[in-house]
Amino acid sequence: MVFGNLGNMAEMMKQAREMQKNLKNVKEELKRSRYENDSDGVKVIANGEMEILEMKINPGMEPRKLDEAVKKSVNRVLKTAKDDAANKLKSLTGGLSIPGLT
Repeated sequence: MVFGNLGNMAEMMKQAREMQKNLKNVKEELKRSRYENDSDGVKVIANGEMEILEMKINPGMEPRKLDEAVKKSVNRVLKTAKDDAANKLKSLTGGLSIPGLT
């Protein structure tokens, strides 16, 4: 009986190592991923780590509209990146919700 439990423990450890390896691969993939939103005269590019990599603003844009356009474009690109990251992590965890991963 004791040895059967050791076998289960060894299998669980193997699965944990495999999941850790897969998680590392997903994190690397997200870092390389690029997401873009181009609307209202503001173009924003972000990666899967929610970092803004590039922002271009139409020079002819009215200053009073700039604030709202920047917020809108940044929020859209980050939502796209966040949703993609959540989907990739969901497939990795088999749909389990693990706090801190999504």
